Amino acid sequence: MNEREREIDLPLELRAALDGLPRSIEPPEDLWPGIRGRIRAGQGAGARGKGREWWVPLTLAAVLVLAVAVWRATHTVAGAWEVRPVAGAPRVNNAVLRRVGALRVGQWLETDDSSRAMLAVGDIGEVEVKPGTRLRLVRARATDHRLALQYGSIYARVDAPPRLFFVETPAGTAVDLGCAYALDVDSLGNGTLRVTAGYVEFDWSGRRSIVPLGAIAETRSGQGPGTPYVGDAPEALRQALRDFDFSDGGAAAARAVLSAARAEDALSLWHLLQRVTPGLRPVFFDRLAALVPPPGGVQRDSALQLDAETLQRYWERIRRIAWRREILRGVRDIDPATGLTR
Repeated sequence: MNEREREIDLPLELRAALDGLPRSIEPPEDLWPGIRGRIRAGQGAGARGKGREWWVPLTLAAVLVLAVAVWRATHTVAGAWEVRPVAGAPRVNNAVLRRVGALRVGQWLETDDSSRAMLAVGDIGEVEVKPGTRLRLVRARATDHRLALQYGSIYARVDAPPRLFFVETPAGTAVDLGCAYALDVDSLGNGTLRVTAGYVEFDWSGRRSIVPLGAIAETRSGQGPGTPYVGDAPEALRQALRDFDFSDGGAAAARAVLSAARAEDALSLWHLLQRVTPGLRPVFFDRLAALVPPPGGVQRDSALQLDAETLQRYWERIRRIAWRREILRGVRDIDPATGLTR
């Protein structure tokens, strides 16, 4: 381990003072008149030394800024994220975390039933680690910020371009698409993803679920993500989806989804259109189109062939309607079939 990778144990007062130093020091806007005056004065006899005095404070300021920059560069822990205790006694590789520290690649962060911690996702976001959680930092790169959640609960908030933050679980990987979400994983590796901003993609062995704001996806270890559903979906629809996704419910479970679906559940039908057998696709497309009419240019035959561009255009309409409905909940009555105010 070199000096750049070693965490420096500084007093909190010194760290706070250094963090409070300015990143840059701007000269006053009227600096040039003073310079010009001193140049003229310096042309007189005996004024040469005084003519150079103006740059002394600026030189000192520049040295100070450079020193701060060097300190920050040499004291940033490479391949690690900042972690701080919030409550109780979280542990990093079995060592109790008593103050702000670092979680390095390969290390484990654990909380017991009375402790919590806050983990910085590089400089793009943060993860609240709730009680009873065990996770590991897998990668800490500019293009790949990656955790592995073995069990427990986290709440992640990320403000960055899509596909920079990943959380691996026994049931697959949550891929950030610019979002905030809660992710729970139990001791068996089964979990639940709830999205509170933006949307998340959950992948496992080629199976993909796109979970937008206000939606939920259940996951099962070794089976991947289930079909996502909106937060107020009827229980009959939720159970039919579980039967289809995780219990080999087949056509019977798929038809039960159709019977329970409302216009608000277009998200689920859009996913199932791509998962049911080819023989059931026409029934699913027709039901989906009756609930939420497809946008112009979306052809039935292309949708039944699972044409990627066709499905994407339909998805954009469904996603926008779901977003308006969630954002304006309690403010305006949104027609779930059109996204317009009723």
